[in-house]
Amino acid sequence: MCGIVGIWTKNKQGESELLKINDAVSRLKHRGPDHQDSKTYSNLALGHARLSIIDTRESANQPMLDETGRYCLVYNGEIFNYKEIRQGLELEGVRFTTNSDTEVLLHLLILKGIDGLERVNGFFAFIFYDQQENKVLFARDRMGIKPLVIYEDEDKIILSSEMHALFAFDIDKTLDNSALNYYLRLSYSPAPTNMLTRCFKIIPGQAGEITEDGLKLHRYYKTIRQPFISGGFSESVKDLRSLLTQSVKDRLISDVPLGSFLSGGVDSSIVSAIASRHKEDLETFSIGFDHPYFNESGHAKVVAEHIGSKHHEFIIGKEEFVSNFDEFLDRIDEPFADSSAFAVYFLSKKTKEHVTVALSGDGADELFGGYRKHRAELMIREMSVSKERGIRFLSKVFKSDRSSRSDKWGDFNRKINKLKNGLELSNTERYFEWCCFSSKMDVFDLLEPSHREEAGWKGAEIENMNDVLIADQLMVLPNDMLKKVDLMSMANQLEVRTPFLDHRIVELANALPLKFKLNQKTGKIILKEAFREYLPEGILSRPKQGFEIPLQDWLGEKLDEIMASQLFTKDYINEQGIFDFEYIQFLSKNIRSKQFGDKIYLVWSLIVFQHWYNKYVKA
Repeated sequence: MCGIVGIWTKNKQGESELLKINDAVSRLKHRGPDHQDSKTYSNLALGHARLSIIDTRESANQPMLDETGRYCLVYNGEIFNYKEIRQGLELEGVRFTTNSDTEVLLHLLILKGIDGLERVNGFFAFIFYDQQENKVLFARDRMGIKPLVIYEDEDKIILSSEMHALFAFDIDKTLDNSALNYYLRLSYSPAPTNMLTRCFKIIPGQAGEITEDGLKLHRYYKTIRQPFISGGFSESVKDLRSLLTQSVKDRLISDVPLGSFLSGGVDSSIVSAIASRHKEDLETFSIGFDHPYFNESGHAKVVAEHIGSKHHEFIIGKEEFVSNFDEFLDRIDEPFADSSAFAVYFLSKKTKEHVTVALSGDGADELFGGYRKHRAELMIREMSVSKERGIRFLSKVFKSDRSSRSDKWGDFNRKINKLKNGLELSNTERYFEWCCFSSKMDVFDLLEPSHREEAGWKGAEIENMNDVLIADQLMVLPNDMLKKVDLMSMANQLEVRTPFLDHRIVELANALPLKFKLNQKTGKIILKEAFREYLPEGILSRPKQGFEIPLQDWLGEKLDEIMASQLFTKDYINEQGIFDFEYIQFLSKNIRSKQFGDKIYLVWSLIVFQHWYNKYVKA
């Protein structure tokens, strides 16, 4: 697990930018503290910051060259079947000098190019250079677990794990209005959009090449609905149990200490339970909150005791949030306002004190229908006339301006009104709206007219429930959930592995009939059945609890300090020309009102954006 950066120059004007490669690498040191280095050619420079996981010797450092010096690779990720691939390459005459998966990927690309990725089971982003052909190949893994962002202008093309490295170079910092509107609505800008106009994110399963003819992209893998399997439920249970067990075992490979996140929810509990059967003295890690509505750490203790892991619990509250506030914001490379990222940041920070690799349960909700919104969507699709009338009646009783995620009744208000509003929309419109944290009206009120742009669903039509799950895998999973985990774990030099996102499990899940995955009462039906015997009674039946933080409570007095800071003064806002100052004043004055609803998330998006803008764009 590492940070990578590369710059390709198109002409003599761009050649001076090659000299900045070491500065770019230094900005990724948080991702790879163990070794930083670069390699410069006539019109290309590649840089790498290494977090040593497999074969920690110096000989496995990067950039890695083959024995002829013709080929060079910088790579971020892990290949879990690298020993198997290595054996195949040895039969083809390849000789290895290290025990690293990096060298395996290097020689696989030399022999097979991008086609060789069909053999790979793992997550990755890489830049590979053929000096003789003067050609660059790059790619991102199938599910988008590892990030890769690209910048291009008339003089150069830059690729990097994070935007942090891009700011080492002379780049155009013009804002992209489309990305800005998506960000304010969703809390992130989905790939390929990026907050700067000349930047874009590589989408999952995408590869490309750079030659003197320019940059070309193509998809080598697509997440799609698979043909339904012919077997029954029992057979599918066995298949899932076998695949997930193997996936966890594969991800236990490490030359450094390894543990597992354990929230007490179904997904991380299953992963930890499997891992405990194949790794002695497994250490598990959970985070708890000093706010009763958000805290589920007690369930993690129950699971840890059942599986016999050495468990670590970290409790956080307002004090930890405030003391880590600026450090946390500094790690955000592009505006990203999923507030639960702070919980992942703090969990990763504390976990790193014990291990360098952690397993997680990410991905199961998107594969097997685990979110509450999935059951709500199914409810609307199967709703009777009488139930629809009941929802409309309740929405009049429980007003939308009392909605909140911070307490039981406020959350109930939010859900009822979300259901009622969903009744008025098409399937596709409802899907996108239910992904959003802020309304179009609120976002347009916040923005100056010149920066307003419609943000809506750009994928295929959402026809059935399996389309909903596929859409989550394509948008929510890589752009929110996986982005959050990568950014916050790598900020703390911790590698996080996701067994559920082995592509074989993804393909199985997408071939299952909906009834194997969810109904109106529960989700992840087949997953729970496959691992029922692994977990204590009650864990599989407990209600889904989102991984959120009590944002409004934690901001507290800090919010007044932030909104009174230089970043929110009339002069600063007017100079930016992005936001409406009067609406910001309205938000600031009314943020603690019980009628304010969920606008705290719009305020949080604004805070994150202003910090990023001031640090990187205005600087």
